[in-house]
Amino acid sequence: MRFGRNLAPAVAATNPDWRPDIVTWAPTTSRRVRLRGHDQSAVIAGALARRMRMRRVRVLRRIDNHTQTGASRTMRQRGPQFIVRRGAVRGRAVLLVDDVMTTGTTLARARTALLAAGASEVRCVVIARVKARVSPQVG
Repeated sequence: MRFGRNLAPAVAATNPDWRPDIVTWAPTTSRRVRLRGHDQSAVIAGALARRMRMRRVRVLRRIDNHTQTGASRTMRQRGPQFIVRRGAVRGRAVLLVDDVMTTGTTLARARTALLAAGASEVRCVVIARVKARVSPQVG
């Protein structure tokens, strides 16, 4: 996937002295995977990992099935819940990939889970960021 291949040089340029031990992703809902036939973030993470000459490793599991797409800001800020595969990240530096960041809650929840499971460091990358809408001023 072009996104992952193109993201690798940006990650390297932004973090020239840092190399993760693990490249992983914030998984989408199982419902979305069934609809699309794939997890976009997993595909991007795989392409990024290959370009970095690393393996993509699934360490996070989403334990809710609520989609963020189309949800209100309040609902998005509740965010998904994740669990980490036992022993998968202890003492390791993790590069966490997601496709789109709107409020940042998904990445924050995934990062928190990884750190709680013993990751030494977690850095995040996304392909796209949705800017918050600015309400027009009345007056």
